[in-house]
This record gives sequence, C-alpha cells and structure tokens, in this order.
Amino acid sequence: MARKTRTLVLLALAGAAPALAQDTWQIRMNVDNQFDAYVGTASATVGSAVLTGSNWQVTYSLTQPGMLATDYFYVSTASDFSGAQGFLGEFRNMTQSLQFNTGSPAWEVFPVGAYLQQIDPSWPATWPKLQMPTQAEVDAALAFAAINPAVWVTPATFPNWDNRAVGNVTTWGHRPGVDPSVEWIWHNTGAGNPFSPGANHDEFLIFRVQGVPAPGTLGLLGVGSLIAMRRRR
Repeated sequence: MARKTRTLVLLALAGAAPALAQDTWQIRMNVDNQFDAYVGTASATVGSAVLTGSNWQVTYSLTQPGMLATDYFYVSTASDFSGAQGFLGEFRNMTQSLQFNTGSPAWEVFPVGAYLQQIDPSWPATWPKLQMPTQAEVDAALAFAAINPAVWVTPATFPNWDNRAVGNVTTWGHRPGVDPSVEWIWHNTGAGNPFSPGANHDEFLIFRVQGVPAPGTLGLLGVGSLIAMRRRR
C-alpha cells in the first residue's frame, strides 16, 4: 500500500484525530557485501526498496521523508562468506532530533538463515552466498518474525571495530561521511570476531530500527549522546 494511501486510511479510521506526524531521516551507510533497504511496518515492507548497494567502499546516502513513528527501516543483506562482512550506518531522525547509529541498543537483527525451512520449505536449507533475497522473500521472513518475535536478536559488535579515522583496526578502514564513533554490526553464530574472517552467519540477515525507538532506549539516542550509546562492553 502506498504511504499516502496508508496515511489516509489511518486518518479515516481515527475520525477527527489529528494527522500522524511524519519524520524525515538522514542516512549514511556501508554494507559488505550487498544490501537492499526498505521502509515498512512491523510485519512487511511498504513500497519498493529505497536504497540498494553492492560496494562497501561507497558510503550510500538517503534522505527519507514521511517516516511514521511506528515505521521500521529494514536492511536485508547478503555476503560472500569470505574475507569479511559487516554493516555500518549513521541514522538521524531530523524531525525529532534522534540518532540511532549501528551499535546502539535500538537495532535488531533477524538471522533468517536459521529459519529458512520454517519460513518456506521450498527455500534452500542453506542460503546461497551473494544471493540477495527478493522483496517477496524479505516480506515472507518479516511475516514469520511478526508471529515469532523472539527471532529478533541484538546484533553483534566487536571491541574497537568502529569507524575511527586514526588507529582504525577494521578490514574497511575509516568510511567517509559516517561518524567515527559508529560501530560495525552483524550477526554472530560463534565466538570471536563476527566480521572477519568471512563466514555464513545464518544469512540472509535482516536488520531493523524503528522510527521512534522503544522508551527503554530513547534516552540513549539523542543526537548529543553518542558516547553513552557507543559502548556496551
């Protein structure tokens, strides 16, 4: 359903209720190896992909208006299971002066690869490397997650794998256009560094963050509180 139509439907159901606030986000992100990004509800994407990429050396940028407080920003990923894999992003809700970068408590990840046969028995038992899921496959995974919310878990980080410009220890070095304190995230199926060496960490993965995070994390996510949110170690 188009966003304008969805908003009109909600207004009609609410009668004389005031219009739902719509926020504008600014996003800068890198993913190794590939990604598609969507806006959606808790159980499905809404509209086509708003951003897509396959080059981790490029910092992809997006200004996304019309975000409802209940909306999610989804990032589906695929990797080559070799060398390294990771997701780095600076996310700002400009309307409400909120910042929820990767590495903050607001982020969740669904390791879809651990549930492939439960979601759709026709899917492969192991997701192929470098195969991006279609939007229909992402929606099938989100519908499953809506019924089984425990599949959403905290993304993995690793000490010092952030975007600092000086003394950077990551495979990717400093990524321009993204705050130096932002952390790389991924899912981790075993002990150790989830980013390198390469491996299949229950992929494909879907990451998500909500337009206005849950009250328990809201206090950590102001634009001026990066130091408070960047370390959970």
